[in-house]
Amino acid sequence: MADFLRELIRPAAELPDADVCLVGLPLDFGTVLEGGRAGAAHAPNAIRAELRRYHKTYNTDWGISLEKLRIADAGNLDLKQPDHTANHQRIRARLGELCRQYPRVVVLGGSHDGTYSTVRGLFDATGQQPTGGLNIDAHADVKDRLDIGSGTPFGKLLREGFLAGENFAEVGLHSNLTTKEDQAFLRRHEVKVIRANQIHRGQNGAYWVSKLLQEVVRNRPVFVSFDIDCVASAYAPGVSAPSPLGLTPSNAVLAAFAAGKFRSLSQQPVRLFEVVELNPFFDRDQQTARLAATIVAAYLTGVAASLGA
Repeated sequence: MADFLRELIRPAAELPDADVCLVGLPLDFGTVLEGGRAGAAHAPNAIRAELRRYHKTYNTDWGISLEKLRIADAGNLDLKQPDHTANHQRIRARLGELCRQYPRVVVLGGSHDGTYSTVRGLFDATGQQPTGGLNIDAHADVKDRLDIGSGTPFGKLLREGFLAGENFAEVGLHSNLTTKEDQAFLRRHEVKVIRANQIHRGQNGAYWVSKLLQEVVRNRPVFVSFDIDCVASAYAPGVSAPSPLGLTPSNAVLAAFAAGKFRSLSQQPVRLFEVVELNPFFDRDQQTARLAATIVAAYLTGVAASLGA
């Protein structure tokens, strides 16, 4: 009988057949390119430490046990090349391999530009069909720039055809962090937008994630990218771009659980789930790292629920 989540996590070499595989992206150059705070490269290890130290295998809120869940860990990618593009090529190649091998991959990040290549890896692994999914984030990250910065991934994916706009939604955008030009770009690409104040005023994060995934998937391979800076800095101080406004931890956890539990009409799960932009250098008593780990644990709990584990 396993009481702690750490007892379920095994190196990928020992568990080639698993329900979920974790992988770390120790990356922050894309955030620095945007003028953000360096330090997100240390996020994967900080999240793992809190997953192992803190979380148990039984969730009392949902009455779900994770004991039968098989969780592999592929470790951290080596992203120390001085050429930023070469690091992204490595991310795309390795994520493609993992997405072919495992039904679900959880990315522990790392700056948000990593998503440009994790989603391309999913694209490669699933028959080169444009993906669909959600970005849960304070920022739209659709800037039109040549470099691969943390503010560019979804703009690049949409412009290059790896992501279908009508099958994509931005969730939790803050009121003063999206330019008029970016809003027009999202509208042209038919991207659904749910602002943070809509979540505060109405249904919770689980409602919006479940509703939007049902609307956008349409039998496409699907991802959910969770930028932890969408949570208010009172709860998540250790991020690359903090904001006093944002979601509550409860909404974040409910959204992650809904993502893990989700299955499309054709029984497709969320194939790629990411938690990004944790910055341990600016954390307070591991508060944000523990929240990031709790979000991952909520996703895993949703997966266990979907499998009847």
